[in-house]
Amino acid sequence: MNKLRLLMTLLLMVQGALFAADWPQFRGVNRDGVSSETDLLNAWPENGPKELWRVPLGPGYSAVSSSKGKLYTMYGTEVEGKATEVAACFDPKNGQQIWQTALSEQYDTEFGNGPRSTPIIHNGTVIVLSARGDLAMLSADKGEVIWKKNLPETFGCQIPRWGFATTGIVDGDLLLIQTGGPEGKAMAGLKLDDGSTAWSFDNSMALYNSPLAFDWKGKTHYVSVVWERIVCFDREGNEVWDTPWPKGETHAMPIFIPPNKLYVSGAQPIGAKLFELQEKDGSVELQEKWAVKSLRNHFSSSVYHEGYLYGFDNATLKCISVEDGSLKWSKRRLGKGSLIFADNMLYVLSDQGKLLFIEATPEAYREKGAVQALKGRCWTMPTLSQGKLYLRSHDEMVCYDVKG
Repeated sequence: MNKLRLLMTLLLMVQGALFAADWPQFRGVNRDGVSSETDLLNAWPENGPKELWRVPLGPGYSAVSSSKGKLYTMYGTEVEGKATEVAACFDPKNGQQIWQTALSEQYDTEFGNGPRSTPIIHNGTVIVLSARGDLAMLSADKGEVIWKKNLPETFGCQIPRWGFATTGIVDGDLLLIQTGGPEGKAMAGLKLDDGSTAWSFDNSMALYNSPLAFDWKGKTHYVSVVWERIVCFDREGNEVWDTPWPKGETHAMPIFIPPNKLYVSGAQPIGAKLFELQEKDGSVELQEKWAVKSLRNHFSSSVYHEGYLYGFDNATLKCISVEDGSLKWSKRRLGKGSLIFADNMLYVLSDQGKLLFIEATPEAYREKGAVQALKGRCWTMPTLSQGKLYLRSHDEMVCYDVKG
């Protein structure tokens, strides 16, 4: 009996360690583009890491989420003769599709078709949002619809010009998500059990970025960029503070830098700003520490590591100092790519599918490996889970072994 208990304990420990390496939502566990995985390859062969599989995929910019031995993403495909956005589940061992669930008619624009949002995996369910605003909770094992609602119909908002792209965030029994438009509410808390509205506030126009959760002064705060301001709120829908933000389309997510700094960036001509949170007489004040034009994140968010920010200034990869916003190095000719951080390295995907392995150091741009992973437009950030790197373009999805 003691041996059996020991075996069960060891199995649970291994299982827990594996699931801790999941990537269950947009930008990973903490929504910061940072993976806690270690002991990854520190050097690549000349032809890149080992490719495990490659499968065709329909159009879309939805990133890959990973949880408990399954992969989830969204794409466009033909269903009953109509271009349709679907959510789908895949086997990470071979890329075989397990199920797909139709959500809405495909949304097409001059800069690409299909879904933009990324699935959220939570307690055996998958929460997905189509570009037309169809929000649904599905069962993770079979893709069965638990509930579904349309944001424009529910909140009186409009479909954003480039389609709904935000990914909500789960807090307890609520989904916190941008919902708004000129006639609707910008933010809402929806009940997970049935999708009904618990609260909504602010009638400013929602943008394309996703909310960020961070802990400060013993409380969890949520921050999101809406039209012409940054707003912070709590899970009950109460506004905690706000600050002006330049007019324009902001796609990239904010980054919280402990203990009290907030980095926010937008595309040209917005640029980047660093704020410091201060408590005074029971209220919160935001002090602007610096503002620069040298890191104008478009739809790709930056990552933070040991005092420095790494990200795309439109089409140039750069490293800047958190201390004063000064530029440390830059690398051109990667287009509007995306990146994540793991084990002191950056995994960078150019917008034409070139995968680069770069040392995360402010000293200089140090490329340690590169491979042409995909062809065509690649505006979707990489996913790292269980030592496997998942990438997608508008045409296919590929898996690389970076554990070795």
